[in-house]
This record gives sequence, structure tokens and C-alpha cells, in this order.
Amino acid sequence: MYSRTTAIGIIACIALGVTAKPIQPSYPPPVEVIRPENKTMEQFKQEFLELCPHFYGESEVTDRPIFVFEHFQESFDDDAFAGRKADVSCIYQYPNAEYQNIGVDVAMALGGDGIITIDPIEGGDPQ
Repeated sequence: MYSRTTAIGIIACIALGVTAKPIQPSYPPPVEVIRPENKTMEQFKQEFLELCPHFYGESEVTDRPIFVFEHFQESFDDDAFAGRKADVSCIYQYPNAEYQNIGVDVAMALGGDGIITIDPIEGGDPQ
């Protein structure tokens, strides 16, 4: 009886291990940035993708942020920044296990800028 219970327990553990799905981290969304006027979008993209993984430099320090991934997508919105805007991600994991998108910081280091949007205040009654 004991061996039968043990065998069932082992089979159940194996079945759970095979069917369990890995937990997907929740990364911050892309941010909108504006390329510098003196660079083409292709130059800006190349420089962004080169700087992003090395933004914090090479160091032996173990408590610094860890690069996770990068993404750069030119935006084709028809607005005041048409032809100069991109949606970017430069994701780092910090020692507290939090993920942050430092895409605006990378863009600014290259001479670009970030686009800041302000949410309207809720509940106010305009008069």
C-alpha cells in the first residue's frame, strides 16, 4: 500500500511539472520618444539599440540593474512629431526585482527627448 501511494504521488508531481506554465513577468509598456533633429530615424534607432544594453556601463558591481531586452519601433502617427517619434523599450530589472523601462533616459542621452502625457483630473466639474 505504501509503495502504491508513493507511486501515485510521484506521477502526480511529474504531471504537474509537465503541465505547469512558467510565470511571465509583467514588463512596463513602451514609451514614446522623439529623435534628435540632427539624426535620421535609422541613425537614432541604431544608436538607441547599441546604447540601451550598456546604459549602466560595464561593472563588477552585483547590485546594479540587469539588462533584460530592448525594442525600437518607429511611430507613423500623423501628429506634430510625425517622422520624429518612436515607441521604445529598454527594460532593466532592478535589485528589488522591479522592471523599469529607461527608454526615455536612453533617448535623452542620445540628444532626443521623451513625450510626456498628462492625464486629465477626474471628478472635476468644469464651469
